[in-house]
Amino acid sequence: MKQRYTGVQMIWTVVLLLLASGLAVGAELERMIVQTPPTAGALPLIWMKEYGMLGDQVELEIRVSPDHQRGLVLMAGKDIEMLVTGVNVGAKAYNKGIDLQLVNTNIWGIDYLLTGGFTAHSWADLEGKSLSLPLMGGPIDFLARYFLLNNGVDPAAVDFVYAPSNHGARSFQLGQVDAIVLPEPMVTITLGSFEESVVSFDLQEEWGKLWDGDGRIPFVGLFVRGDFGEAKRELVETINSYYQQGLTWLKANPREAALLAEQYFNQPAAVVESSFARINLNLYPKREEQALIARYFGPILELYPEMIGGRLPDEHFYF
Repeated sequence: MKQRYTGVQMIWTVVLLLLASGLAVGAELERMIVQTPPTAGALPLIWMKEYGMLGDQVELEIRVSPDHQRGLVLMAGKDIEMLVTGVNVGAKAYNKGIDLQLVNTNIWGIDYLLTGGFTAHSWADLEGKSLSLPLMGGPIDFLARYFLLNNGVDPAAVDFVYAPSNHGARSFQLGQVDAIVLPEPMVTITLGSFEESVVSFDLQEEWGKLWDGDGRIPFVGLFVRGDFGEAKRELVETINSYYQQGLTWLKANPREAALLAEQYFNQPAAVVESSFARINLNLYPKREEQALIARYFGPILELYPEMIGGRLPDEHFYF
């Protein structure tokens, strides 16, 4: 009798071990790595992670880095699954053969022209002035030249100074350049620390003046690695759905969202919260999004075609 009882015990022990093993395997979440610069466009992703919105589907790892080119290298090497970067940056990478797709465009307005000690009432007021821009041949360089040309100003009449935004902001505050284009929250920081700074132009409003009042510029997007998106389509769609919920949460809870930015980006929460008023953070229907991107890329092909890899990306560019 004792031997029979021991045998039953052994059987149940084996069953429990097998069950435990199965549970352990099920508990091992797949890790998904997202690289992002310190931008408001990443906050819905951070919300997903912090509030456990993906539950037992995936372990979301968010790596904050301003190095977009490094992100593309990691994407090409299959070392990360998602990347937050400029829509034009993603388009150029795609046209150059990197396997990625645009999941959503999220930031449509974030940049402003600040002037020091004077207000520019027209683009002609920048003639003979120095203008600091972050990157030659980049989106802001394109927009500045596009606005000058479309307002009857020869870009050669402006002294362009190229420097990363943080360095340019310091030069601007020291009076070494007359004007600068900055994104939020650097606009809020500069306005608070340099009394002579003036917001002369909202670049989104300037864009709208040339496009029937529609100032939406597709600046920042969320990209997925192509092979991962195909294998995990339902997961990526779930993430995109939660992204929209994260946007809604951010707008309803700006203070809490700003605290997440402080935690992940090391940016003062009060500054970030104030900056939200000057950031157009939204998702739009896919067909509308694609039409707005095509509209944006048209003039780019005329002025700086290499900025998007020399051609419009095909339909496969869009997830």
